[in-house]
Amino acid sequence: MGSAQVAEKTVLDRAKSLGAESRSPRRGVVLTAVTVVLFFATALAACSPAMLPAPGTTPSKATLNQVKRSEFGRLALDDSALIAAGEKEAVLDFTVEDTPPSIFINLIVPDEKAEEFAAVASLPPGFSLAKVRIIESDPVERFWLSVNVYRVSGLTTGLRTEWSTYVDDGSGVPRFMILRARASEGSLDPIGPLAPPEPFTHLVDPDGVIRTDIRKTVVQNGSTVLTPNNMFSSTVALPEVVDRQYVLPTRQWVTANDFIYWRNGVNDRIFHNSTSHSPQLISVDLGDVTLQDNTEWAPFVDPTPGHVLVYLDKIKFKIGPWWNITQPDGRVDPTTLASLQALKKTLYGGLTSVSALQVLTGSEEPLQQSSVQGSPAAVNWHWKIPADKLAAFTAAAHLPAGLTLSTVRLQEGEAVAEHWLTLNVHADTGASSGLGAEWSTYVNDGVGLRKFVLESRAGYRSLDPVNLFSDPYPIAHAVSQVAGDTVVATSIGSGPTAFSSSFALPEAGPSTAVVATREWVGSSDLRYWRNGVADREFYESSVLDPKTSVDPTTVSVTDGSAWSAFVGATPDRVWVDRSGTDTVTNPWFNLKGL
Repeated sequence: MGSAQVAEKTVLDRAKSLGAESRSPRRGVVLTAVTVVLFFATALAACSPAMLPAPGTTPSKATLNQVKRSEFGRLALDDSALIAAGEKEAVLDFTVEDTPPSIFINLIVPDEKAEEFAAVASLPPGFSLAKVRIIESDPVERFWLSVNVYRVSGLTTGLRTEWSTYVDDGSGVPRFMILRARASEGSLDPIGPLAPPEPFTHLVDPDGVIRTDIRKTVVQNGSTVLTPNNMFSSTVALPEVVDRQYVLPTRQWVTANDFIYWRNGVNDRIFHNSTSHSPQLISVDLGDVTLQDNTEWAPFVDPTPGHVLVYLDKIKFKIGPWWNITQPDGRVDPTTLASLQALKKTLYGGLTSVSALQVLTGSEEPLQQSSVQGSPAAVNWHWKIPADKLAAFTAAAHLPAGLTLSTVRLQEGEAVAEHWLTLNVHADTGASSGLGAEWSTYVNDGVGLRKFVLESRAGYRSLDPVNLFSDPYPIAHAVSQVAGDTVVATSIGSGPTAFSSSFALPEAGPSTAVVATREWVGSSDLRYWRNGVADREFYESSVLDPKTSVDPTTVSVTDGSAWSAFVGATPDRVWVDRSGTDTVTNPWFNLKGL
């Protein structure tokens, strides 16, 4: 083993050891950002520097691995120091596993019992019950109590049950509120904050029946002890494959997940992908479900559920725990805020310091937070690729092995999927800040629809897996008032290869609103580059919000880009996205598998 590998192994082993110490109640040790920096410096001193390829050549996998570890490891260390100082939010993996399947037993709270239910739920000041539609086939919005039982990995592990309802936090947008959480292996939450293990069972028997058995507990001599008394139990018989009734969650229910509140007003922030908004989700015939509910909420819900839902695949999230402790929003009382601030900084500063070292050594995936700004508004220009130019376009795209061009429906109501070329221009903040422009199309990687980056430009020094480090590129994108109109003007590059566009921005409203399909939104889950490297992306649910559609005939375009040869001079769709969107990315996610 070479000196670099020895150093990496030593640092990783020590990081794991310190990570274990940081989680040990006996020792009470938390890894500090200063300690991490010292180990980082030691590792860099022992590692050979990356040999960057000459301009115009394709970087090797070894070079990409080295740059990925060093660059994103350095950024991860910077982030962990800011998290430890309370100046940045920690964001971590949270995966709902598919074995045993996650279930949602959704119990209706009748209107006439809602006031009593809210009183027993003890909602914090400023919160009120909110009605939602959970799946698209729900005829009306209702008050609900949802029982979600699942197995998790990532930030925490083991079986969990959450009893949740839906609340208005004053924003007018329904959100989840956890009334009670139970973890088989114990967990950390902003209520406890240390929740002891409360074992229960949740499994699939050989006959395909999901059996959940949760017994009441008591505290004896400082320990949690199970009793024989039922708290909540259920059986859910999975239907045969041919009999499965697939359902779709409403966008409203997906959006409710953006912020998940606890009963003291503290919230966790969730970032999604298509496993959340377009899951493999079935509704089980209620004749194949049994329940025994002995919770304090049983008197306030209908005995027959509104529906029982089963997720057949994993649900992959990124979670920002205790978000409004670092970014107070007035919903948490000052005493709770003060008691959790120091704990959050110490705990998550330590955890992310360990993660940063593991990014440096290549044993953990990096994570980058960024924001697409709502001002100036992001714009998407979409061109259909005609059938007679598709072969030439495919040749110019240089798709790597395993990817094939794919059609996609862009907006709800379109009956036919087409091949599309998209140009997106937006203002971005994150590790770097500035304007970005990206030409992309859509491909299938054998698993699903994906975005494929044809060309990417940035108005700042940027890093990507095709070009590595690129100098700033001339991009302008601004919204201004011209002769009483709101005009969006964009330019990319200069000279004969430049792109420019201008148009008057119409008023937002029902007449100009378009809703992007979930398949188009979900294409961003994996964003492939021309060498086959892919970024994995997560986003808040504002990506599902309506866009403002601009009449393409009113858009002035001069296009000297390499891609203009394959499409018409006038775009077929122009969308303006007035909503800012926070995103979380695992950059170069599939590099190990290439």
